[in-house]
Amino acid sequence: MITPRFKLTQTESTVTIQIRAPYCNLGELEVTVDDDIFIFYTSPYYLRLHLPGRLVEDNFSESSFDSDSGQFSFTIKKAIDGEHFPDLDLITKLLTPKVEVTEDNRKITIVANEGIKSPDELNEEFGFALCGKENFNHVSAEFKDVFEVDPREVNLGQRHKMRVQFEQGKFNIDHYLSDYIENEEILELIALEAPWDKLKSDDVQFSDQELDFLKDLPNKTYNLSETQVNYCHCCLVDILYAYCYDRRTTQFEGTSESGWTIVKLAATFCWLDVFQTPKDALVSAFRRSVIYPLYRNFELNRTVLTDLRKLLDLGEKYIIKCLIEMYHIFLTGDCCRYILNNLFIKDYIIYIMKWDRTKWREVVEEIKQVTIEKSDLGLNLQEIEDDVCRNLDLNNLQIRDDDSDDFSDTSSDDSSTESD
Repeated sequence: MITPRFKLTQTESTVTIQIRAPYCNLGELEVTVDDDIFIFYTSPYYLRLHLPGRLVEDNFSESSFDSDSGQFSFTIKKAIDGEHFPDLDLITKLLTPKVEVTEDNRKITIVANEGIKSPDELNEEFGFALCGKENFNHVSAEFKDVFEVDPREVNLGQRHKMRVQFEQGKFNIDHYLSDYIENEEILELIALEAPWDKLKSDDVQFSDQELDFLKDLPNKTYNLSETQVNYCHCCLVDILYAYCYDRRTTQFEGTSESGWTIVKLAATFCWLDVFQTPKDALVSAFRRSVIYPLYRNFELNRTVLTDLRKLLDLGEKYIIKCLIEMYHIFLTGDCCRYILNNLFIKDYIIYIMKWDRTKWREVVEEIKQVTIEKSDLGLNLQEIEDDVCRNLDLNNLQIRDDDSDDFSDTSSDDSSTESD
């Protein structure tokens, strides 16, 4: 059966469910309301929703069907007048969870992971909340196009040490100084206004295409330890910073290289690393932003951090919209970045709809207070800048031929990096 596109709205006394089923058989139409359950059926469509509040059974105040668009609309009275039904726009969590049938025919809700993992087990894991090892084994032959390390051979602790050492060797002083001194183009990027700067959280809405994406996600439950939840939050900060950097440096339009940029800047993706604190995640993102992409400038990084803070203030719905955009970015290009959709993106979207918002707001508030200094990056940036200001000689500034500024999928630098 096909899950139709749907969306819900509410007033003080009613809930309206709009369903698009253009190829329906009206002769088989069945609609059932049972307490907090709504069921819609007309071949080949089936929709079963578990609402966050009770409705009045079989008491439609209004229903309609537009034959031109195939759009149904059902307005149903709430059992308790004035009750607010939360998160009606996060439609995946309203879908009845998929079930599997055991030998004795008892239905069991599928969960994303079977139990809390020990620290030793987590050290061998990777992916969303360190739960993605099983998914990776099916596509491991293609990992060299995306990852800097094979996580089946290098555990979590070793990955982190290797990443820091590798970054240290990749830092190019001449490129950094060139962007520090000849910064006119970078200043233009810094001056741009982000599309979400003046956006209000109440104005954030999912498009029809985003609703189609969300309706096809499974409604899963995650059983995560406190450690995994913390990793989840901090790695999301890393991912969203990389997204914000790409948006600003492409004038918020994106390019064919956006996938490369996001993956390269987010150590969560390319090194399958995790972070203990939001500041750790931001320090990593700042470091990688002055080592790998075309524009390497500390003040640009600070502006991107401001973009990130404003984005986070818009709430979960806007974060989900950004992740859906990343999902489609990773589907394009010659590299196998679609692997990341299975390892991270889809699980993040589902999890965000159900996570503890209080804990996440604490992370957001911490990010608002955090300060990243040049000394935090461990690259001696301030000393390098001070030295060049004393001995300014632009004629001696040259970018190495083997520098990783060339960030195309087919670049020789990428190939050599992945083969290390």
